[in-house]
Amino acid sequence: MKRLKTDEPREIEGRKLWEKNPQGPVHDQKQRKLKTMSTEKTSGRIGRPIQPAHSAAAVTKWYPTDWEHIGGDDIAALPADAFSQSRFAEAYQAGYRVNVYVGACGQSYANPGVRTGLLGVARDLQLPIYKVSSTQCADPRDRLRAMNADRYGSYRVTASGPINDLGFNAWMLQQILPTRAPKAGAPIELQPRAISVVLPHDLPARAFDKRLHVTMQNASLNGWLVSPAGTAHCALLGLAPKDLQRATVYRFGRATRISPADELYLFRPRGEDADRLLAIIEQILFEHVTGIAPAACQSWASPSQHALRHQTKSASPQTAVA
Repeated sequence: MKRLKTDEPREIEGRKLWEKNPQGPVHDQKQRKLKTMSTEKTSGRIGRPIQPAHSAAAVTKWYPTDWEHIGGDDIAALPADAFSQSRFAEAYQAGYRVNVYVGACGQSYANPGVRTGLLGVARDLQLPIYKVSSTQCADPRDRLRAMNADRYGSYRVTASGPINDLGFNAWMLQQILPTRAPKAGAPIELQPRAISVVLPHDLPARAFDKRLHVTMQNASLNGWLVSPAGTAHCALLGLAPKDLQRATVYRFGRATRISPADELYLFRPRGEDADRLLAIIEQILFEHVTGIAPAACQSWASPSQHALRHQTKSASPQTAVA
């Protein structure tokens, strides 16, 4: 997508919107720094390079957007011995194993200069974006094969019509690199490209996945794009937020179902965000076993494969490059 020059009206409008509505919780130190900057000085910094020339990184320029981090301020500070305390150790009974994974797609070896897949979305928005979820597959790559077949996240509806972007059929697992190990006694194991979790016997995998998303949804791409912060950020880049909200077209014979791709998050798979992901998993387990959290729903409501269906006789979305 073409990015507007720094002196074009939409960017000026976006800068004003940013100054009026800085997004989400901002650290006091950063907030004081922003307040002391003059408008002229801040304007000169917007869009400045933060990577060497010709860098292949997704985020290469600086924008005054302190984006959301998964969990926000709602992550519990568990004590070091949380999982060795009797109230957890005596109540915990092992159930099924799930793997929490981080996925990315869009690296094109045939056309490295073409913006495709989630990497193309990240480069357009100048933000780190990954898919974060869990699967019961013993080998998480089996889940990726299903995502590739469905082209998870490829669909969006723009002002000019529906589009299926390229590059969403080559999902890959990313290494998850927190700065610490799981707390002692936690039924959690760090794998090179997954966080392996043995759930409590009475916590279904679907309930765990739902709780994971609820805790992280503050940083879900679809919701963040239309928030005051996301709208301001898109205005700085000359982009339309609603044109960038992503979905997946699931096909069932002659019918299809279109579902929001809400498992795409503002996220970095190493460092602070990886630490937050590990802490969220620990919190879900601890609160469930000790009774802090409500009992897991045994029958999560979900769209039927035949609900919200769209017949294939309707106009097919065009294919385009992200």
